[in-house]
Amino acid sequence: MTPRLFTRTAVAGASALLVATSLVACANTAGADSSASADCESVTTIGFSHSVSEAEVVKSLKEYLRVKAAENGCIEMLFDSTTGNNLETQRAAIETWVTQGIDAIVVSPVDPSALEGLRTQAQEKGTKWISYALPWEGADGMAGIDSDASGTMVGEAAAEWIEEFHPDGDVSAAVTTLTPLAAVAGGRWTIPIEIIEATDVPIVSEQDCADQACGLEITESLLRQHPDLRVFVGFNDDAALGAITAFKNAGIPLDEVFIAGQDGSRGALLAVQEGTMNITAAVGLEDVADTILQVTLNAINGSGETVLATVAQPATLADPELLERLLAQFEQLG
Repeated sequence: MTPRLFTRTAVAGASALLVATSLVACANTAGADSSASADCESVTTIGFSHSVSEAEVVKSLKEYLRVKAAENGCIEMLFDSTTGNNLETQRAAIETWVTQGIDAIVVSPVDPSALEGLRTQAQEKGTKWISYALPWEGADGMAGIDSDASGTMVGEAAAEWIEEFHPDGDVSAAVTTLTPLAAVAGGRWTIPIEIIEATDVPIVSEQDCADQACGLEITESLLRQHPDLRVFVGFNDDAALGAITAFKNAGIPLDEVFIAGQDGSRGALLAVQEGTMNITAAVGLEDVADTILQVTLNAINGSGETVLATVAQPATLADPELLERLLAQFEQLG
């Protein structure tokens, strides 16, 4: 499948599930738990697998999917427990779903090539295969996030900060990556690296990191080697939150540091609100959950768009109303 990309701008709390329960009625229900609702003609079972389920924003996204499925009443959501880009864990979960013959599998892959055989098996059994976050040749649909736009957003914010506070380039920078996901989200780090390098500020570290523990460890180590480190761009919010702790522990005032995250997790939004993080490229999680379900059900029923992407927005102190709306999405989860 060579997809045409349709984009949706994320506005937290403003979206609603766009697919009516009636769309589910004719779906294949093999392997599904028909106890979801007594009012359903059938139940649609959807498996969602993410390669870094430990990330705060992924946990919240899963919760939104649960909430949306419950609101619909005729959708059964299944989740795997893959963390740290563990291919074997992801394969095992997806193999189980393929064997069960569930209606659809949505996957953010550790390695797309390693899952090609499972994709083929799933589709041969009538299971729709939906790619999350990247185009996938042969998939039945894609629910994506524009990683290039996200990387551009935080990279340009870093360049503006450098131009204002360190035009002579007398500081150094670090950017975290997640190279196993290069095909999925490479723009999150390649674009900020290009933009920062153009300012003549040296990038002293490009290391894989997607959680707070490694964000803390990397930054502490870098500060010992490069005490002029003042710019940190995280692959995601978790890495950036770890960096905040490291700068605090080192006694470096956070108003003298530029820190950026990507995703718009609750912790990152609060950090922006309190002034300890400069920006997070934030997606509205309710909107992302809606997009995933819309694409999946459209693929199952053979009607409607099956390629949609959610675009992040810059969450900064410059737009307190947006910050409040984005934070409100987490309050809805309880």
